[in-house]
Amino acid sequence: MATTPSTRVTVLARKYRIDLDTATFPASSYFQLMGVEEAKLTETLRTEDDEAYEDGGAARDAVTGYSWQIEGKIAFSTNAAGSAVDTQHAFLRTKYKALRSASAQASEFGVRFYNRDGLDDGHSSEGRAYVKEWKQSGGKGREVIDFVLMGQGPLADIANPLASALPAITSLSPAAAGTAAGGLIQIFGQKFTGATAVTFGGVAATTFVVNNDGLITAQKPALTAGTRDAVVTTPAGASPNTAADDLVIS
Repeated sequence: MATTPSTRVTVLARKYRIDLDTATFPASSYFQLMGVEEAKLTETLRTEDDEAYEDGGAARDAVTGYSWQIEGKIAFSTNAAGSAVDTQHAFLRTKYKALRSASAQASEFGVRFYNRDGLDDGHSSEGRAYVKEWKQSGGKGREVIDFVLMGQGPLADIANPLASALPAITSLSPAAAGTAAGGLIQIFGQKFTGATAVTFGGVAATTFVVNNDGLITAQKPALTAGTRDAVVTTPAGASPNTAADDLVIS
């Protein structure tokens, strides 16, 4: 008798990725948190006793809200020369230290959590958080940091940012400019590596530099008044048009 092969493949916990938004609101610029050794999203419902006489002594709860947090471990890292701490690790440490003398609201930032293979598995989420816990490992070995990012406000479901190979624009800075040529526009987003063209309202940028996968700096061409869409093109295709890529010319 032939055996039946399994059609189920267990998802690995290491499939998940954390991105941090290091820009100042309303700009948005997400960068991957590197060196992650553990990452988990915890969501907890807030309930109150809702039992009534007619329940006959059986418990009943009313859901009144929820909370969320991301717990993880990172291998605390520096550059190859050992002269500077990894940019994202330094960002988290700085945000935590700021809480000694500031409110949580003043030190919160955007964070995304999703499957690094592009799978929409129901966990792709985005929200604002602050660094609630920062704990060194101690000992004689590697420096590992345990951290907790405590959610502030809603946790929103998002499409997995890696589900599409196309570049995507999340914000422009500045988002308004004059008609004359000149001036630099910072284009924040993702999948910009290998960009071959940048346009504003169909007019090619005078020059542009791909600073990294999430940032392009472009020199604005002469444009007529109105709202002009910024578009980044890579070998995978052109960025889709959204409100985030609108450049207002006046």
